[in-house]
Amino acid sequence: MFRFSIIFLLVVCMSMYVIIVYAQEDVVGDATIKGEVIDTSPEQNPIEGVTVTIVNSANGKEYTVKTDKNGIYEKKGLSAGRYMISVSKPGYGDRIGKPKVVAAGGEVFDRIKMRKKGIAAQEIKADAVQEDIIGGATIKGEVVDTSPEQRPIAGATVKIVNSATEKEHTVTTDKDGAYEKKGLPAGRYMISVSKPGYGDRVGPPKVVAAGGEVFDRIKMRRQENIFTFLWDTFGYLLLLHFILFILIFTGAKL
Repeated sequence: MFRFSIIFLLVVCMSMYVIIVYAQEDVVGDATIKGEVIDTSPEQNPIEGVTVTIVNSANGKEYTVKTDKNGIYEKKGLSAGRYMISVSKPGYGDRIGKPKVVAAGGEVFDRIKMRKKGIAAQEIKADAVQEDIIGGATIKGEVVDTSPEQRPIAGATVKIVNSATEKEHTVTTDKDGAYEKKGLPAGRYMISVSKPGYGDRVGPPKVVAAGGEVFDRIKMRRQENIFTFLWDTFGYLLLLHFILFILIFTGAKL
């Protein structure tokens, strides 16, 4: 009976510890992400009413705010971590900012420019014409997880977007986590990856020359639920305690 009590106490203590650690993701933090959204005109006019989506890269939790008349947005009460910020508004091309890492109690600022659709045609005319011509540039890379082994992730959707024309190309990673897109015109591209069960990722902008080739490696973090978290963190210990519990409860001698 004494041994049963000790084992039971250990199991309870460990369970409480796991719950506390895991619950920290859901506790309201004191970090802040704020910024402004402006247009691409020389005056860089603020854009009001933009939907700003802020996503925690670790757990996929999403927060949405709107810009005010000065194009400013702010989201307080965030936990420390890495966040992806995207902006959208009817009449403008969607934009994704660079990943932002905010410390506990810290604050980061992000400025994002949006291009108004149907305007500045002369500005993008040359790029638009070029985008309709099959080019000779190639963008390829690989997608891996964040484990020490950096295992390849198959079946990830890779979106390659021309920053000038906003034309989007989509490919999927193979069993080795590799992807490749040929026939692109020279230019600047944004590359994002997504797959169910993983946090979305956006790589740094890539500039590829005519006939050139660039390589990009992107890491994705698996989104864990309470069951995978418990098993990955304490799986074997919990299994051992369960076996000990069964042996003691059934009266077996150790």
